[in-house]
Amino acid sequence: MFPERRDFEQMIRNTGTGILIHEAASKNILWANPAACRMFGFTIEELKPLKAHHMSAQERQYRREVGVAWLQSAVVHGSSRKQWKYRAKDGTEFLTDARATLVHCVDGPVVMVEFRNIDDEVELQEELTWVSASLQRIMTHTAAGVVVLDEDNCIDDISPLAAQLFGRTPAELSGVYLEDLGRCEPRLASDHVIGRLGSGHGSVSILQEVAKADGSTSWLAGELEIVAHDGMRSRVLTVRDVTDRVEWERRNAYQEANLQYLSRYNAMGDMAMILAHELGQPLAASTNYLSGLRARLSGDDPDPQRLAYGIDQIEKQLQRAADIVGSVKRYVRRIESTSTLMDLNETVEESLYFVRLRAAEQGVRVFADILDRDMLIEGESVLIGQVIINICVNAIDEIAKPGTEVKELSVTTDVDDGNAVVYIRDQGGGMQSAQPSDRLASGAFSAKQDGSGIGLIISEHIVERHGGTIRYLPNEPRGTTVAVTLPLAGPDDAAR
Repeated sequence: MFPERRDFEQMIRNTGTGILIHEAASKNILWANPAACRMFGFTIEELKPLKAHHMSAQERQYRREVGVAWLQSAVVHGSSRKQWKYRAKDGTEFLTDARATLVHCVDGPVVMVEFRNIDDEVELQEELTWVSASLQRIMTHTAAGVVVLDEDNCIDDISPLAAQLFGRTPAELSGVYLEDLGRCEPRLASDHVIGRLGSGHGSVSILQEVAKADGSTSWLAGELEIVAHDGMRSRVLTVRDVTDRVEWERRNAYQEANLQYLSRYNAMGDMAMILAHELGQPLAASTNYLSGLRARLSGDDPDPQRLAYGIDQIEKQLQRAADIVGSVKRYVRRIESTSTLMDLNETVEESLYFVRLRAAEQGVRVFADILDRDMLIEGESVLIGQVIINICVNAIDEIAKPGTEVKELSVTTDVDDGNAVVYIRDQGGGMQSAQPSDRLASGAFSAKQDGSGIGLIISEHIVERHGGTIRYLPNEPRGTTVAVTLPLAGPDDAAR
């Protein structure tokens, strides 16, 4: 069944949309529904004699001839839509979204105007526009840049300042994978970042080293977080330039590390001098007793008691030497007591700073090829760094000799069968064929004319205490390769 005419009338009377019926020819008001009467504050009888200038705002765009033209457009074209500002009986004005439609009735054509108050909508739109414009001004003028990333960490949108920090234009950066512009720490694909963003708790601090097109390097610090808006979730990174701060911190760290290196270097030298001095006395005494025994044994009638006395004294002197060596081992164990999970690549890079200082003094170039992944080991970073420095310094002294043609030192890191390996290569004089490599590893060898091999002994002991080895191998086409091998940390260690 279709609703009867009175049902349609009832619907029109109860709708919240205002309805005015104008005569098509004269544009006079013929009728208004209750919603229209409430908006104007007039009764139907009061509305009927009113003209457009009586019930419209006073601005020029709402003058009577404009309103009449609008209604006439509906008569000609069938319908016409316009924003029109009406004026109520009490003088208040309200903006409407109005549609005029030509309707052919039994008594003749009329124009039906349907309108609704949109003041609140316009106010909201203006507020949103203001907020959007304000955010755009902030993005343009603030000291921090804003980068919007998609789920794959590619750039969806970027503020002009952020693009400037990367040394590119916004158009050049659109769709670029963020870490193609420079490595982030932590890595964006790491479990830490994924877990933090997935949990929705707070943000992740990011430090990124950016290599610009002009060859310069800058450091950017940012906060990456998930921002929910309009039913969507976006990754937003706020970045700022911290190059000056990072370089200042690195200079301070280098200076502090240099002081630590010099103190360790001096301590190692002092310990070597003390060790040589303390061992010299019992070894010299043992040599003297051995010479005496040899002389007595060559005599006609050696005295057994004198021979036994000499042997006892030699045994005492050797025991004293053993005690001295034991005390050194205990000292090294004490300074190795602090063991943590460390990245061997970071330790090597820190050590190379001091190696390059020494190399520059000797006119030696240092080349490094550091593996682009973490090499986590369980150990003490300072001691392992000292081993790397000690081996490199020995190599530099060999390279600096006049007979060495290639004045280059190569340091490479790699992973081999569950172990982290540091290769230190030179093209110096190399190992003598008569000198077995196991004697090198045992610390009984020094290529220096006045060397004692004490540094190699200590380095070997430190590496052995970390469960690793030091191997001395021939380098191609000449020289020596020193391979420092240390076991990588297992999953249980890495999880700590």
